[in-house]
Amino acid sequence: MGYRTQAIDTSIEAEQVQFALWRKMTPKQKEALFQRVAKKGSVLALLGIQNQFPHASPTKIKQQYVRKRLGQEWADFISRLEYSGELMLEDPIWLAHQLATILNFLNIPYYVGGSVASSLQGEVRYTEDLDLAIDIQFAQVEPLIQAMAGQFYISEVAVIEAINGRTSSFNVIHLATTEKADLFVMRDDDFSHSQMSRRQLHIPDNDVSKSFYVCSPEDTVLQKLLWFRMTARESQKQWRDILGVLKLQGENLDFSYLNQWGEKLQLTDLLTQAFQESGLAE
Repeated sequence: MGYRTQAIDTSIEAEQVQFALWRKMTPKQKEALFQRVAKKGSVLALLGIQNQFPHASPTKIKQQYVRKRLGQEWADFISRLEYSGELMLEDPIWLAHQLATILNFLNIPYYVGGSVASSLQGEVRYTEDLDLAIDIQFAQVEPLIQAMAGQFYISEVAVIEAINGRTSSFNVIHLATTEKADLFVMRDDDFSHSQMSRRQLHIPDNDVSKSFYVCSPEDTVLQKLLWFRMTARESQKQWRDILGVLKLQGENLDFSYLNQWGEKLQLTDLLTQAFQESGLAE
C-alpha cells in the first residue's frame, strides 16, 4: 500500500508542493490560514440565514444561526438563557485564547487537541468545535464556574460528572459568539499523563500573549488513531487528519515514541498503514 493523497482529485506532485508551502509558514501564518477557513463557514451560514429570513429580528437570526451550527437542541437551550447580546462571529483559535487565559489564571493544566491541533500541525480543515484536555481538581470547579460567569454557558453538574468519570467531557459555549468547546477531563492513565507532559506551547510569531498549549504532533496522531478505531475505521476525516500531520511534520516526528505507544495502545497495524500512506514507511 503506497502513498495516498489527501483528496482523490489531487496529484502526488501537487500535494507535495502544497505541503512544502505549508511547511514554510510561520506558526502565525498557519494559524491565520486556519482562522480564514473556520470563519468562512460561519460567514456563509449567517449570510444564508439573512437571505432566507430578510425581515427577521436579531434574536431570530441568532436562533437560526445556532440551529444551523450546533443543532436544534442547542438552539432551543440557548434561547432560554438570559442573554441578549448581539451575535459576534469568531473562530476556534479565538476561543482557545479566551479559555487559555482563564485556565492559566486558575492553574488548570490543559492543551488544545482534536482537529484544531491537527490543522495547526498538518492539513487545515474546517471544524465546528474546539477540543481541550484539562487536568482539573474538585477544588477548581467553583473558581472555573465563577471565572466563566456572564460570558459562557457552563454546567457545574456536567463538570462534576466528567471529573467523577460518569462522562468523559463537558461543554462550554461562549454566549456572544456561540463558539463551543468540548473539555475532556484528563484520565489517570499513563497515556493521558504522557500527553499532558508533552504538550507544546503554540506561540504565533513570538507573541507570548497569544500563546496556548497544543497536543504534541505525535500525540495528535495517536489520539486520532484511537478515535478512528472507535469509529470502526470509518471516519475518513480522522484518517485524513492523521495523514496530514504525518506528511507535514515528516522527519521531525519522534518515531520511537510513536512506535512505543502504538504498540502499547494496540495501534501498530493502523500506525504502519498511516506511515505507508503518508510516505514515511521505511
